[in-house]
Amino acid sequence: MRSTATASAVPAMEPVEAPAYAPARKSGVVLAKPTVGPTLAAGGAAKFADNGGPVIEIARVQLVYWGSAWASNPPPTPSANQVTGAVENMLSGSYMTGLAQYRQIGRGYLLGATVYGASNPPNNFTDSDVSNFLKARIADGTLPSLDADNQNLYLVIMPQGVNNQNSGFIGEHTYYVDPAGKHVHFGWITNGGTLNGVTSILSHELVESVTDPEGSAITGVAGTCTQGGWCEIGDVCYINSVVDGTTVQKYYSNNDSGCIAPVWPALNFPISGVQWRGTLPPSATITWFTYNWPEYYFVLWDVVPTTLGPGGPEVKSRVKVERASGAYITYWIEVTNLTNRQVDIEGRYVILDR
Repeated sequence: MRSTATASAVPAMEPVEAPAYAPARKSGVVLAKPTVGPTLAAGGAAKFADNGGPVIEIARVQLVYWGSAWASNPPPTPSANQVTGAVENMLSGSYMTGLAQYRQIGRGYLLGATVYGASNPPNNFTDSDVSNFLKARIADGTLPSLDADNQNLYLVIMPQGVNNQNSGFIGEHTYYVDPAGKHVHFGWITNGGTLNGVTSILSHELVESVTDPEGSAITGVAGTCTQGGWCEIGDVCYINSVVDGTTVQKYYSNNDSGCIAPVWPALNFPISGVQWRGTLPPSATITWFTYNWPEYYFVLWDVVPTTLGPGGPEVKSRVKVERASGAYITYWIEVTNLTNRQVDIEGRYVILDR
């Protein structure tokens, strides 16, 4: 839960019945499949268990730079822009991909970055100081209010020299209950004056916030942590790594039985193949779906007849997309036979990049 000063599925294919035609429900033939991204070796006994509490599947990260020092000229070191750029790298890169093992949590994205200099955080601040600040800034419209799915995560970054009342703590995440009864998830990060130091602490709080925002989701089994409070996936991995050019802390992977900071596998793009073959009766429309595609892949689909046409278009198709979870995408490919005869088809994909 806290940073301390001592630390720096395989895609498959299924047909779906369509109103114009009711085929037998059977799996399509999978002739090729994409590589599914950062994978982890099977490990031993899990150190972390899912207790069923809320998680944040697709974090909408709102950075808040609290204090007039952030707007000084020349800007402080690190500057708000430097921290924001590093966090964007963290969210868009490979760092969070290892969280898919924990309730299919996916990468987050940056909702916004706000410098607020009209007040300064008190030195030796408390969690209540931070939550009261956030309540006021959400109420006055300075910060965005909660989204419908409660995926917002507010991360408050302190000016250099401003510390928490607990001198050993340099970062923390928790939540408060707003007047409407909603849980508002937030964290705070202290600033030792270096970009690497800020991003190290922030990454620790980020992965713990999404996997265990309220202390009731992904937590350590008995004996995992020696500290008090919530035992979370960053609390046994105070090890820095550089991922996509940004300094981050590793986090614990049950799949790997160790601490990880995932990096993209070495793949040569584009990756292409045939995902399924099927048959369309005369004038029929059938929809196939294909699932467990990592959300970070840029996938294009095409449907090609494998029977000769009489001179003119034979099929048309359109793709619909479902974000099935934080980590995975389902594609729905609707195909229509434009002829009055049976047409054989194959569904092809190409992965352009991440």
